[in-house]
Amino acid sequence: MAEAKQEPAAGGSKKKMIILIVVAMLVVVGGAVGATMFIMGGKSDKVASADKADTAKGADDGNDDSADAADGDDESLAEGEEGENGKAAAPLYVALDPAFVVNFQDKQHRTKFLKAEISVVAKSPTVQEAITAHMPAVRNGVVMLLSRQIYEDLMTSEGKEKLRSDALAEVQTVMQKQAGKKVGTGVKDLYFSTLVMQ
Repeated sequence: MAEAKQEPAAGGSKKKMIILIVVAMLVVVGGAVGATMFIMGGKSDKVASADKADTAKGADDGNDDSADAADGDDESLAEGEEGENGKAAAPLYVALDPAFVVNFQDKQHRTKFLKAEISVVAKSPTVQEAITAHMPAVRNGVVMLLSRQIYEDLMTSEGKEKLRSDALAEVQTVMQKQAGKKVGTGVKDLYFSTLVMQ
């Protein structure tokens, strides 16, 4: 009989031990979750207050910029050299579509064909719009340049790079004649997407 009484007591103490372990685990997990939420909540408040400060600063900077604009001191920003916070503005690519396809010759005066897909980089939206507005003149200048090339000269990397440089200079010259020196110098670079000779 004594043994029968001891077994339930041992079973009851095991149940109590399990309950205490589960409760302790819940307290630890709850404390960890609470601490995490407290820390994250504090950071969120700091980020929100920093964002508000940046917004207010941006508004103040906007007022300063308008005052500078009246004085004519914001030329570089207007031309797109720098964006917000002094970072370089994203390049503005203008595709000279459709692809150029021209006849040109090799050194033996045999007819060859050249296909080129070209894009230019504009310094600002104003220059981008001017290139689009004067696209026929730009394309004419590039077609004339491409048709004057010699096949063998374009077989080397140096020859292709020279053609790229010459094409950039041609587009800059055309834009300077059509829209003024400032717009001409606003054409910053030129890239071939495709250059195929046959």
